[in-house]
Amino acid sequence: MKALARQLFKTFLFSVIISIVASCIYYALQHKGVGEDLKAILPSISEGVAFLNIIIFVMTLPMLFLANPAYYNNLSIRLVLYYAGSIVFTITAFRLQLSPENKAVYFITAITFVIVHSVFYYLMTKKRR
Repeated sequence: MKALARQLFKTFLFSVIISIVASCIYYALQHKGVGEDLKAILPSISEGVAFLNIIIFVMTLPMLFLANPAYYNNLSIRLVLYYAGSIVFTITAFRLQLSPENKAVYFITAITFVIVHSVFYYLMTKKRR
């Protein structure tokens, strides 16, 4: 279980960093030439993305049940426990009534988390073969 917790924490850290960078790039592209300084908005972007990642992190905690070999060896249960939280967050983000800019940041954050989470899933399953 310690390895799974470490893996989830690494996923969270990498996802926060990549999501902040991607959201800043999105913001810079959307507000090109408006004159708003990215330095002024960076703290609020970072805070918002970090909170979104914390929500996804908490929703992904059931993956820690994969420490039980019976759950890990069943592929369908393993996939559900591993991906359900982040997929549910992504679907919920699409269903919320948000402005297009906020919806894009939610989407960037969710997809980044899923991609980073998938990389760690691949490494985990590759190691156990």
